[in-house]
Amino acid sequence: MLKHRVTLIQAGHDLARSVWSALAGTGLLDLIKSSTRIALKPNLTYPFHKPGVTTSPPVIRETVKILREYTPHIAVVETDGGYGAWQASEAFAGHGLYQLRDEFGLEIVNLNDEARELIAFRSGRQEHHLPLATRLLHETDVFITMPVPKIHCMTGLTLSYKNQWGCVPDVMRLRRHYLFDDAIVAINRALKPAVLADGTYFLDHNGPMEGDPIRMDLVIAATDAGAFDRYVSELMGFSWRRVRHLRRAAELGDMPSRLEDIHYNVSPSGARTHTFRLERSLRNYIALAGFNSRFLTWLGYESWFGRVLLHTILYAIAGKPVKPHSPGASEIE
Repeated sequence: MLKHRVTLIQAGHDLARSVWSALAGTGLLDLIKSSTRIALKPNLTYPFHKPGVTTSPPVIRETVKILREYTPHIAVVETDGGYGAWQASEAFAGHGLYQLRDEFGLEIVNLNDEARELIAFRSGRQEHHLPLATRLLHETDVFITMPVPKIHCMTGLTLSYKNQWGCVPDVMRLRRHYLFDDAIVAINRALKPAVLADGTYFLDHNGPMEGDPIRMDLVIAATDAGAFDRYVSELMGFSWRRVRHLRRAAELGDMPSRLEDIHYNVSPSGARTHTFRLERSLRNYIALAGFNSRFLTWLGYESWFGRVLLHTILYAIAGKPVKPHSPGASEIE
């Protein structure tokens, strides 16, 4: 399998064939034997499916169905929502994963409940540590991240690198946002994910939970997060140089800065049908100040002023970021 390879497939009407073609075209299926232990990390950044926000149940199902033909050792993993917004079990239920468990014999794993150990990384002149599940570090042979390509109001883009932020088993992982650029590269270096992205919808203008879903009908696989993020940022028409953690990944040699170093079946600029743009709101700019500052994060989320007074006022004005799911509500098909 080539070091950096990306395969883009039009989803069409045969989703199963599209997923298989993406996996096979990138060489991922060649890595799997009957004893291979696989961990799938979908993007479940909402307790139920929202197009362009979370990995869609049909894509997860077809992926599991294909991989189950190669190995029975498959786990779908996720952590509780940041700041305790929801439990992983709610997102598992909201995306039909317990039914998949019963049908295919999967493991459904909340990484907050798993044994963990610390990995070390440097940011500036200091060494820092963050926890990751022992299962992912030492008991997984093939880790496949399943992101949804989005504009992100804090980082500019959230592609495959950032999907692993949801592997940190700490509901207060936002405490480490000020270290995010170095931390996310360290996490991906430790987990070495391959990528299978649900590109049914991308998210434009804002994200990760709000924004405008754009139907793209794509399945995109990659050998590594660096190749995927470099390729898909080009596909979206959003310069990777505007994204600090991608610049850091390129500086460390984890992401190829040149498209010529990636083998792909379709030119990303040739496949572009929509140019994506970041549009931050006033609320985003306020949150961005906290994202980049440990002190402001503490003030906004951990102090009495932030936890009680500030959030009460904010929710009264703008509403809570996670809205109750109405089974009868119309959703984009």
